[in-house]
Amino acid sequence: MQNNLCQQCPNIDQCDMDCPALSALNQICKLQLVEQKTALINEYAKEIGLTKFEIAPDLKELGDKVLSAMPEFAFIKGRGVNIGYLRSFENKKANGKTVFAECRIIKGVYTAYLPFDFIITFYQFAISALTDNQLKVLMLHELKHIGLNHKGYYLVPHDIEDFSDIITKYGLQWSALNQDVPDILETH
Repeated sequence: MQNNLCQQCPNIDQCDMDCPALSALNQICKLQLVEQKTALINEYAKEIGLTKFEIAPDLKELGDKVLSAMPEFAFIKGRGVNIGYLRSFENKKANGKTVFAECRIIKGVYTAYLPFDFIITFYQFAISALTDNQLKVLMLHELKHIGLNHKGYYLVPHDIEDFSDIITKYGLQWSALNQDVPDILETH
C-alpha cells in the first residue's frame, strides 16, 4: 500500500509491506477513547523523540480576547506583561484531580532566556472535553493567577479551591462535562 507519504519515505525501495508508521497512525485514528489515543501518541512520541508541548497561537488569541474584555486585567496590558501560551499533550494530575491548565511565573535565570513573564500551559487531554465557553472561563481562571504589586509580578493563589468570583458567576462545577456556562466575552 503506497501513497503520497510512502513516496516521500527514504526507505521506499526496501518496503515490501504496509508501513508500520502508517499502520500505527491508522490504529490511533480508529480508537474512540481519548485516553487510549493519548497513551499511544505518548508512546510513539517517546520512540521518535517528539515533543509533548507546542506553542498555541489559538490560545494566545483567546487569552488576548479575555484580557481585552475584562477591565480587571488592564494592568497586564498597561505594564506590558508578556504571557506565553502552550499546549501540552501530557495527561497531568495533581492530588488525584485532572489538571486542565496551569500558570507559571518565569523567575531567576530563566528570565534571561525566555521572553515571557508568565507561561500558561493548557493540557490538551483535559481541555478537549470542554466547551468553547468553558475554555473561556478556564482562560479567565488562569489569567487571574497573574498579579502585580510594589515588588513586581507574582502568582496569585486561589482564594478558595478556585477563585470565589468565578464560582459565584459560573458555579462550582463550571468545568464539569457538558456544563452550560455563559460566554464571558459576550457578558462584558
